[in-house]
Amino acid sequence: MLLQYYKCEQKKFLYQKWNVIVMLGLLVFVPVMAITLDSYTGGTGVTLTKSKLIEGFYLGQAGYAVLTALYFGYEYQKSALRTSLLSTPKRGMFLTAKLLCILTWSVILLLANTIFSLAAIAMSSSENLGIGEALSLLLPDYLSTLEIVIITSALVILTRSMIVSMAIMVSLVLGLGNLLLQYSSEMKYLPVLSTMNSFFVVRVPQYLAINEGTAVQALWGAALLMIAFLVFNRRYVR
Repeated sequence: MLLQYYKCEQKKFLYQKWNVIVMLGLLVFVPVMAITLDSYTGGTGVTLTKSKLIEGFYLGQAGYAVLTALYFGYEYQKSALRTSLLSTPKRGMFLTAKLLCILTWSVILLLANTIFSLAAIAMSSSENLGIGEALSLLLPDYLSTLEIVIITSALVILTRSMIVSMAIMVSLVLGLGNLLLQYSSEMKYLPVLSTMNSFFVVRVPQYLAINEGTAVQALWGAALLMIAFLVFNRRYVR
């Protein structure tokens, strides 16, 4: 049954033209950022190349948040959710299928962006990275991005709005989180901020360690997703 729901969600995902447009945009944006950004912490040679690569993936998180908000938020446009629930009445399985669908495409995009970014770096720089070295470097970034996808999914369900959830997550990625950190060091436990050290070659002491930050963001994702499932199962849909 879950497989049938999953196949249905795959079709719905690809039939939404804005999903495809955002994915194509990400495939261009991340590699371009990986070769044009300046290193935040300085460095030269391979260090500079690594820094630019992971900073490109950090900015790309905004695109993954937008993609997720569009995909889940579509259900709340023009009574689409009512139609979806009529065809897939088991709500828990319906949400599970949607989450698996967006995570599948996120993983595909992450791997494709890695390949395209390495190709762009190879054409524009003498300091190249191997696939194995790049995957080892980017693994924490992959986990962080997938956690952002989960958190955004939960926010859409809780707010019933693609705009609100998109605004929250994109603003955190693009600078709001660091602004809040200026007022209180406890803000480092917020999503996005908790995993900031995953996107620096040279670790920054004001942020959490990579493993700790990834765990904190995972807890945010698990808690919000659990609440979202409970709320969705009890929500009346007209």
